[in-house]
Amino acid sequence: MKRIWLIRHGESIANAGEATQDHRNIPLSELGLKQAQALALQIPKKPDLIVTSPYLRAQQTAMCTIGRFPDTVTGIWDCVHEFVYLAPATCVGTTSQQRRPRVINYWRKLDPDYVDGEGAESYRQLIGRIERTLSLLQRRPEQFILVFTHAQFIRNLLLVYENPGRPVEEYMAAFRRSRPVHNGQIVEITM
Repeated sequence: MKRIWLIRHGESIANAGEATQDHRNIPLSELGLKQAQALALQIPKKPDLIVTSPYLRAQQTAMCTIGRFPDTVTGIWDCVHEFVYLAPATCVGTTSQQRRPRVINYWRKLDPDYVDGEGAESYRQLIGRIERTLSLLQRRPEQFILVFTHAQFIRNLLLVYENPGRPVEEYMAAFRRSRPVHNGQIVEITM
């Protein structure tokens, strides 16, 4: 049986409440760097494949594990990046607290086809990326795969993995009630 560990990145400066400029290049906080080091020590054996999101915080989290297992095949998969549902240009220089009213409004709409602006994706597009990711993981020959990714991606992937074939609207409605995934947390799925 194939074991896949979905790993949320360590605490980023955005998670710590700081304003950010570019959603792709948000670095880890000091705590996040420590979480990445501790996480690497939790890996019980050499993984067959280590995958990271193209976003800096996920790559920084993976670096300690890659350093511990330097012979492991690695890859950056764009399909596992965070769900970007607010137009990035409208978020420059803001904190998560400042974005909160927009986030609440987005999820109240429950419109899976809504796109907030340039660089944002719809919820339906996210679910398409998740389905592609699950298909790709299923086809991979490796048996122990680590995927360094993001909270909302993991939470939504679990909805699809645990409830395959549902309408996108059901996943979107269920998301806000889904279980949280904390910085540095490992969630295992099997295939």
